[in-house]
Amino acid sequence: MKKKSFILCSCLFMLLTSLVNSSDKVLTPIYAYHLKPPYIISLEQETGLYFDFSRYLNTKAGPYQFHTSFIPRKRVEAYLDRNILDGALIGVNPMWFKDKKKTKYLWTSPIMQDTDDIISAANSKFEYKGPRSLYGKTLGGVLGFYYFGIDDEIKAGNILREDTTNEAAVLNMILRQRVDVGIVSRSTYNYLIKQNNWQGRFYIAKRPHDKFTRHILVPTQYADLFSYLEQIVKNMHTDPAWQAILRNYEE
Repeated sequence: MKKKSFILCSCLFMLLTSLVNSSDKVLTPIYAYHLKPPYIISLEQETGLYFDFSRYLNTKAGPYQFHTSFIPRKRVEAYLDRNILDGALIGVNPMWFKDKKKTKYLWTSPIMQDTDDIISAANSKFEYKGPRSLYGKTLGGVLGFYYFGIDDEIKAGNILREDTTNEAAVLNMILRQRVDVGIVSRSTYNYLIKQNNWQGRFYIAKRPHDKFTRHILVPTQYADLFSYLEQIVKNMHTDPAWQAILRNYEE
């Protein structure tokens, strides 16, 4: 009985110590606006790679306690314009925020690479050769997403764009022949194909629409936060713990 009591007291002590230590840390949001797998799978259950990233950060002995929070893209831009974003923004690229020279914000090293592919139905394969090759086509896209080089042609009336809520819906539009082609991120495509048993239903054009890296944006007033994140990001690609997390999304 004494042994069991000692073990129980030890466990309680460890729990209380953990709570005290976490309460000493600075609560810091990791914002994300890509509401799509594998990055965000479920907001309610807090599943997806971006939630796992915050949990991964919290295993480090640092001064911050991180939590991933979804935020719409328009609100991100409003907060950045007013300089009131109180955390970091994950999964973004300097080009998307008109910061090619990286002078407006602080940018970590790449956390991952991704590709935006041109997808068509397997029985109606389409080879993408640049925006002009889409003339006269109906393109499936996600509402609010900007497609470099293509949106200009859409505004000119050369390409018809049909928007929907997410990239799973884009693939469904292709299957139902509501659009000729769609643009879907490779990481999201791979996840959705496995989840929906869609193997062999689609064709990926040999030439992608875009190849890019995903980074973490940090407002310039949070230089200490940036330095902390950058040190982890630079080393995480060789960290077995992070590699184990990534493998969960490849199985």
